[in-house]
Amino acid sequence: MILIPLLGVNCHAVEISPENVIKNAADELFSDVRQNKESYVKNIEPYYKLVDKVLAPILDYDSLIYQILGKAKYKNTSSEHKERFKLALKDQLIRVYSKTILEYSDAQIIFLDSNSKTSNKIYIVYTELYIGKGKPNFKVNYAMKKTSGTWKVVEVVADGIRLVKSLKNSLSPEIQEKGLEEVINRLESESAS
Repeated sequence: MILIPLLGVNCHAVEISPENVIKNAADELFSDVRQNKESYVKNIEPYYKLVDKVLAPILDYDSLIYQILGKAKYKNTSSEHKERFKLALKDQLIRVYSKTILEYSDAQIIFLDSNSKTSNKIYIVYTELYIGKGKPNFKVNYAMKKTSGTWKVVEVVADGIRLVKSLKNSLSPEIQEKGLEEVINRLESESAS
């Protein structure tokens, strides 16, 4: 699954449109990887740090873990476990996004007419990833919500596949079977290795 990174800008003085939040982040990450791809192929760790720095302000991780855990489980989960789960999930997502950007660094993001379509205070940014080389364009939509005065991503739909829903579908059975602590431990150990 190809996911275009959600890229962020943290600006307090001027509100940045949802489209520009995505555009600014994409520009920063794709530009950097194009300049440094050779070194990142040898050692991707520095790129993980850059992707984290760019994405952290625009991904609503609290919303992501709420959606994955569900209302009842989220309510009954301790603050410590929520924070550990958020950090472990964040590390996984950063690694996926970093490797995807590295692989598709020559691609272009095309912004489609969003028409300010909102639903329940959700704004959808419609894009296509132009890969070239005879490959079809890849649609990626970003569901964004204003949180603390800035637009943050709460869902990514890549060619019809909802990222958060996919994560929930893959993690929920494991959480039910083994418990949240075990899932957190597994995610943390995968990030460390």
